[in-house]
Amino acid sequence: MVFDPRLTSPAPEDRITIVCLHCEKPVEVPRKVITFTCKHCHKPLRLENIQFKKYEARRVIETCGVVTVEKKGNVIADRVHCGGMIVRGRIKGHVTSRGPVLVGPEAEIRGNVTAPSIAIGAGAILEGDYRIGQMPSADSAPTQAT
Repeated sequence: MVFDPRLTSPAPEDRITIVCLHCEKPVEVPRKVITFTCKHCHKPLRLENIQFKKYEARRVIETCGVVTVEKKGNVIADRVHCGGMIVRGRIKGHVTSRGPVLVGPEAEIRGNVTAPSIAIGAGAILEGDYRIGQMPSADSAPTQAT
């Protein structure tokens, strides 16, 4: 039997590049993977989209995918770290998103939100601090000379 590397490794077009939620370094992963371990910090990464349709209380929600809170969804979490967020229901907790945060007209967010962009429907209830714009990376953080 002859070993053919093309059969065991995915083609370059079957791979995507994501940014690790923990060390903020780019990682190339297969397109269909659901969970992955960062090769830089060795922490697990969840790549799937998460949808909440009912009440859910969690300490931490972390995914490189999109977190969706549906109209009847009510999420309480200490921290939400995601690739993007769509809120049609209620969420309470600190949200850090690497992608846009979309807030529906009847949605409610209670907590601090950090995201590159946000779209808010008329009538949405927002409570907390909102930092919208480019997030500073760990490499470009100002250093203080002593």
